Amino acid sequence: MPLEIRQLPRMRLAYMRQTGPYGPSLTQLWERFGRWCEANRLSEPRPKYYGISLDNPACTPPAQCRYDACVQVDAGFRPDGEAGVQALPGGRYACARFEGDAAQIHDAWMAMFGRWLPGSGWQPDDRPCFE
Repeated sequence: MPLEIRQLPRMRLAYMRQTGPYGPSLTQLWERFGRWCEANRLSEPRPKYYGISLDNPACTPPAQCRYDACVQVDAGFRPDGEAGVQALPGGRYACARFEGDAAQIHDAWMAMFGRWLPGSGWQPDDRPCFE
């Protein structure tokens, strides 16, 4: 899996959070978030969506793992209901293209953190990982 280091800007994101095991239940979160984005006119023109994994499942009990489904919004956007707003820090990020389904994403994360990162000379900081 080819990786590159990119400079990404700080982003303001609207999000919905799920707490619980990462896996198939995230599909339901994304479906609910998609409907919310449509209702709030955030789906056109087609935006970039981001999924933020806030916890390492190797260190955090599955019931406490947090995941945010996100979309970039402007400074004037005000969330409602179950959505919130957060800032995604800018900076240099290791980036890889992933094509596959939800069942294959775990292997992509393991390739990045288990194979690429240890030999890269890079060290992760406290910014969240996202897809």
